[in-house]
Amino acid sequence: MKRLLIFTMLFPPIALVVFNAPDIRSGRFSLMDLTALQMAYAIAVVPAWLLAAFDFWQRRLWATTIAGGSLGYAAAFCVGFPFSDPFAVLMVGLVGAIPAAVCSWLSGMTKHRKMSGQA
Repeated sequence: MKRLLIFTMLFPPIALVVFNAPDIRSGRFSLMDLTALQMAYAIAVVPAWLLAAFDFWQRRLWATTIAGGSLGYAAAFCVGFPFSDPFAVLMVGLVGAIPAAVCSWLSGMTKHRKMSGQA
């Protein structure tokens, strides 16, 4: 249940920050407002749930963070494939991979804390 909550709450904002990272770096940053956050949740919640289900299914693997990030990249790459610009394809893939890896890592970290007896 924590895994689903982590993916639901953190995946869309992280994906939005990754999506806006080139604009933040170049100083053309004007997209991070409440409307953009609402659209990020509307667009990214269902993929986040699917990635959470995949992460739950493969939770016994050693490299769940890498596998989740790879699946997130592959899913976003399939959606962003029509782009002919290699940078755009890379960014679309990273929008799926980085939030998936972070959420997978956090859900795995909570599992390890629980197993070691920490709060």
